[in-house]
Amino acid sequence: MKPGTGRPAGDSKRQSREVDLHLKSGYNGRDAVDRQLARIKGEMDSALRTGVREIIFIHGVGSGKLKKELRRVISEHYPSCSYHDAPFARYGYGAATVVVIRN
Repeated sequence: MKPGTGRPAGDSKRQSREVDLHLKSGYNGRDAVDRQLARIKGEMDSALRTGVREIIFIHGVGSGKLKKELRRVISEHYPSCSYHDAPFARYGYGAATVVVIRN
């Protein structure tokens, strides 16, 4: 997978997708979070349409605001899906969330 693309390497029926939510400099505050949440929803909707079974959202540690908002969106808009922290060895402590997609 090409980092930051949000697309699986190879075929579109791949089981897992990795999405880097970091933004270029110049975005901050509520505007940044709104952009990132729109990306999360777009990636989730795409995954549901194409059969991707898991998305790893890389959000970083920071203040924890984006992680909290991501999990709220999953709970409210995608209740059949679940989430958990991504593996520490690969992503660092609390820096990424794995979303398991169920239709």
